[in-house]
Amino acid sequence: MYFWSKNVKGLIWLLAFSLFVLLAIISFHTLSFVSSIQKDLNDEFEKRINITAMLIAREIESDFDRIDSDPDFIASMEKRSGAMQIIVLDKDGIDIRDKNRQRVNLDKAIQEKTDKGEGAVISSFDAKNNRWIKIAYAPFKNPSTQERNIVIVKMFRQMEKGEEREDTSSVFIKILTGAVIIVLIFYAARAFLTAGRTKEAKEGDEAKIKGDTGFLIHTFHSLMQQVKTKEQELSRLRTEAEERTRVVEDYNEDILKSVSSGVIAFNKENKITTFNEAAEKILGIEGNGLLGKSCWDAFGEESGLCHLLNTTLQRQEGSLRRELEIVRGSSEKKWIGISSSILKDRKDEAIGTILIFSDITEIKGLQDEIRQKDRLTVLGELAGGIAHEFRNMMGTILGFAKLLSKKIGKKEPMQGMIEAIMNELNTMEMMINELLSLGKAAPLSLKPVDINKMLRNILIKSMAKEIGHIGHIGHIIDINIPLDMPEVMADELLIRQAFTNLIQNAIDAMPDGGRLEVSGRYYAIEGMDRTVEISIRDTGIGIAADKIERIFLPFFTTKPKGTGLGLALVHKIILSHNGKIEVESREGAGATFRVILPAASS
Repeated sequence: MYFWSKNVKGLIWLLAFSLFVLLAIISFHTLSFVSSIQKDLNDEFEKRINITAMLIAREIESDFDRIDSDPDFIASMEKRSGAMQIIVLDKDGIDIRDKNRQRVNLDKAIQEKTDKGEGAVISSFDAKNNRWIKIAYAPFKNPSTQERNIVIVKMFRQMEKGEEREDTSSVFIKILTGAVIIVLIFYAARAFLTAGRTKEAKEGDEAKIKGDTGFLIHTFHSLMQQVKTKEQELSRLRTEAEERTRVVEDYNEDILKSVSSGVIAFNKENKITTFNEAAEKILGIEGNGLLGKSCWDAFGEESGLCHLLNTTLQRQEGSLRRELEIVRGSSEKKWIGISSSILKDRKDEAIGTILIFSDITEIKGLQDEIRQKDRLTVLGELAGGIAHEFRNMMGTILGFAKLLSKKIGKKEPMQGMIEAIMNELNTMEMMINELLSLGKAAPLSLKPVDINKMLRNILIKSMAKEIGHIGHIGHIIDINIPLDMPEVMADELLIRQAFTNLIQNAIDAMPDGGRLEVSGRYYAIEGMDRTVEISIRDTGIGIAADKIERIFLPFFTTKPKGTGLGLALVHKIILSHNGKIEVESREGAGATFRVILPAASS
């Protein structure tokens, strides 16, 4: 009986000890799991604030002037991104918006990273609100001075209900683990102290076995219940962690969908992991089909995007904004402003690369127009002086030619030569007048002009001229202009000259006949100025691809006897009316000229 009781009691003690150990292991595992969840959420938040800072830097870089002109510019970005504060530093580390010109001291490591074009994220304790916050640093280039500036973004990750319960559970588990350890120490000490007692004393304890056994059985059931509760708690924490991870991922996706800049992220194996909607729109490519592919498989080995990615990987540092020309589809060319950065985790180890870019095609077009105006101004000043000198000499030649014509009889063979000289002088006079018009910045006499009526009159005169030359109309002419087309604010004389030139060029491009289509439309979008668009399309010989970009340059012509001043003058007239002219053409397939002008106010 004593032997049996002794073994039962030992077995129960062993079982209880094993349960205590099991509970301690489960508690430790739960603590490790909770810590792992918190670390993953922290890493995800650091990645999010790093990307957010880079996107904000690109947006500020593209609209830098709005920092001074729009007092709500930074505030709107803070609200949209969820940032506590956004600070913009100039090259000297001074807050651009601070009237006191206070310098912000940066850590040396952060300064070195931003000098390399890389971003950085640090943790800082907010003593005022008694909490930890994340601060991200992202470099960008001041578009006017080309100097390196820095954006500082401060964010605080709001703790969700699940995380609050998680912290409470962590405290409970720590207390429980401590209690288990104390109980284990207590029973180990008790076993050590009773190890040397006599047989009679042990027999005296047999009466207590039933009470001890009942206590141990009760303890066993309690421990089993706690183990079961901890399993349920662990399952709940795992479910909530997965849900929070999904929420964070959805939030990151929402950010990438909302920004106007294209974002492409690559992992350590240089496979595409992120391709947002703005990138799809700018590049004209469906992003879902590119996920998991390398840059070279997605865009081709000659792509400027891949060359920039390769340079970033080789140098292991990001690059500031640069301009790249890309080709969308088969022929459409676009300009993008692009920068690259190395993505790093909290251990400052590289985990991938990110490319951020925006469409600057329109900006490049405006820059080209400004350069064209500058060239025309310089050319006009030069041409004005030369034209006057030529005019003086031509006047002398023309005077002598007329004198000779009077002295020589009309039936003399020399009369034909004199007439040829005078005709060429008249042609030169017309050319000089065009050259002077090209360089002259005459003030515009703006008034509402009925563009529909003007175009129909020009076409009637062109048909009459054609009948006078060949005796009939050699081209099919289609007019498709709405009767309710709004008037345009224009100098009637100059705008008529521009359209007359375009229509005559279209007819000249079809020497063997063809179809001339003149169409018009207008936009009436709420909140925007109305815009009139006139298209002039011919089915003639077309323009070679390598010549399209030069057709508006002075003295460039595709006609055997052209002066190269007609389209240059048209371009100048349209630009002076705050308009725009575009051309589409393929050699042998005709050409389409589109003129866009602001409509007159209703």
